Amino acid sequence: MTMLAEPVSAICLVKLHPLIGAEIRGVDLTRPLDADAQRQIKDAWHQHTVLLFRDQNLSEDDQRRFASYFGPVARRVPPKPGAKGVGDSPDWHDMMMVTDKVDAGGKPLGSLGHGEMWFHTDKCYHRRPHRASFLYGIDIPAEGGHTKFSSLYAAYDRLPADLKRRLDGTMVIQGQQYGVGRRIDITLPLETTHHCRQPIFVTNPGSGRKALYVASQNSMWIEGMDRDESEALLARLFAIAEDPEIIYEHVWRPGDLIMWDNLACLHARTDWPPQQRRTLRRCTVEGEPLY
Repeated sequence: MTMLAEPVSAICLVKLHPLIGAEIRGVDLTRPLDADAQRQIKDAWHQHTVLLFRDQNLSEDDQRRFASYFGPVARRVPPKPGAKGVGDSPDWHDMMMVTDKVDAGGKPLGSLGHGEMWFHTDKCYHRRPHRASFLYGIDIPAEGGHTKFSSLYAAYDRLPADLKRRLDGTMVIQGQQYGVGRRIDITLPLETTHHCRQPIFVTNPGSGRKALYVASQNSMWIEGMDRDESEALLARLFAIAEDPEIIYEHVWRPGDLIMWDNLACLHARTDWPPQQRRTLRRCTVEGEPLY
């Protein structure tokens, strides 16, 4: 049966943080959205970077349809052969189950099981970084397992003027290390990990604003600098990008759908008690090359 697109006269928006994030109320994502509703939500996304939709009851198809309004839904990218710390994945299609559940034999039923994950941005290590991510809450622990979002617009705005001039036009090597803690191992052989050179400053195609495009879990080194100089400068940039003043911390409820702009924010995950289970479902949409 074909469902009619849901008209939305004007979305109800509530800011979550002075610098990043807004909740969209009164929209049912189990139904197709008409062109005007899509436009209003895209405008809000460009303005606020992170959007929250509460109390949704989404199937995979519902989540996939909503994501498709923002670009082609991306297929997941398997790790490179030889990458360390990677378990078997049950399926590498366009949906990822982010869960610490295991089957009767102890085999993981999804990916990115338990524990803290520090600030990163999805697929920055590919030529066409994934532009938007969509994460849907299914099983939520009673405590912990929060997601933090840091505004890369605010990080750029807070850079000293001399540092903006010094880094203008500079490139940074972005990589991926599965199971890493707070800092990627910069001695990793590049042939064993996904990696890509990207601009250190990005002008967002939706908002026109500039963002600082670095993350401690991804950014390996700045081109044109020796490693010690690069590490010292990146440490300064990470401190600015991870300043608590520019971070919104989301406390999940079942039925939450959060989408975010990977060119405009970083995200991280807090730990939770090992005896409690956590399951979310993620998909992303493709972006364009940044240069």
